[in-house]
Amino acid sequence: MFKKYILFTGLISLLAIASSFAQAVDASKKPSKKDYGKSFFEKDSIHVIRINFTQCNFWDSLTTNKKLLDSLEISNYLQANVIIDNKKFFSTGVRFKGESSYDFYPGKKKPFRIKFNKFIKGQDFKGLEELNLTNNFKDPSMMREKLYLDLLNKEGLPAPRATYAKVYINDKYWGLYLVNESIDKVFLETRFKTSSGNLFQGEPQANFVYVGNEPMKYWNRYVLKNNLKKNDWTDLVKFIRLVNDTTLSQEEYLRKLEATMNLDKCLRAWAINNIIGNIDAYNMFYPHNFFIFHDSISTKWQWISLDGNYAFAAWNPVMPLNQLENLDILVPDSVPYKEPRPLLEKTLGENKFIQKRYLSIMTELLRKYFNEETMNQQIDSIALRIRVSVYADVNKMYSNTEFDTNINTTVGDPLDPGNFIPGLKSFIAARRKSIEKQIDELNKKLGD
Repeated sequence: MFKKYILFTGLISLLAIASSFAQAVDASKKPSKKDYGKSFFEKDSIHVIRINFTQCNFWDSLTTNKKLLDSLEISNYLQANVIIDNKKFFSTGVRFKGESSYDFYPGKKKPFRIKFNKFIKGQDFKGLEELNLTNNFKDPSMMREKLYLDLLNKEGLPAPRATYAKVYINDKYWGLYLVNESIDKVFLETRFKTSSGNLFQGEPQANFVYVGNEPMKYWNRYVLKNNLKKNDWTDLVKFIRLVNDTTLSQEEYLRKLEATMNLDKCLRAWAINNIIGNIDAYNMFYPHNFFIFHDSISTKWQWISLDGNYAFAAWNPVMPLNQLENLDILVPDSVPYKEPRPLLEKTLGENKFIQKRYLSIMTELLRKYFNEETMNQQIDSIALRIRVSVYADVNKMYSNTEFDTNINTTVGDPLDPGNFIPGLKSFIAARRKSIEKQIDELNKKLGD
């Protein structure tokens, strides 16, 4: 009897262990909860990203792949294992990215793109398929793009989220990078609840000039990023034709444009570009660094902003600092790009109804965000968070002294265009003063 009891209890224990093991295996098969990067981007501390290549000549391979991308638009990735905050991802795709930030960055701190599902189908990071590692090119403060993207997101505008990470390559500290999202299917789904409409990238010189109904005439200024099998550009051509319509009254133009695009969010994005001197943008110096998405739910075009490493007037080839601080808040003049930009000129340049709305938006943004107390507090907070990692970054573009100096004051000669970078805090103070004066003058001119 005692032996039977021992046998019975032993069998029960084995069944319990087997059940627990089965539950554990079953749980491991369940997909992890995806927050699409919410916890990653909202975390205030600095992340750690380790990229491990097994190829002995990985740098040469990355460089060759970048040359193919630039010359033939062939996007090849190199396999690498990636660890993000101790979470391992095997056989991810890694490649160089960027234009000026790649070509003109001295040394080896190049920008990267990580594609989690390139070699393993379905692999992702918290629901994200890609992450970009940017190198804060031409930014001694290492926080221009972070401040810019944070501001866009606070305002509820479609733009990549950003955070910081210490990046290691084969266990060697490569430097402090800014990590942000790609504009891809996941981005569209999380912002607009759909990704089915056409997504166009404004590159290069995407000025919205109408050159006829033939789609191929637009291929050298815009890039269709999805729906490539259909390759249907008729919606973009139709939109550009409306933008250039000279037969409408100002009120009719506003009404038709607003029925076709999310004008309010576009104006808010443009206002932020102008306020903080993000010069490498459509409504500033050059007509690129944006996407437009034909939202199939609202049926409207949505303006998507990105790329803010030149924010706070970090670089320009034509103006001294004083002129940058006093840029026209509607249509900046004396800019390097001389071709027409009808979407800018026919809205902020000519239409008094749109101008009034834009000035109201600017006034609101100044009050909410662009005041010295609010901005300086954000700058000091970020500087405190990243300073130790910046100091340890031997591959950065600028010295520790220039990092600390540029938070407050200008680095370089403010009278020599292209050879100075404004201090964050000093630019904010001067730019706000100029904007307030211009708003007052324009409101009087337009009729308050």
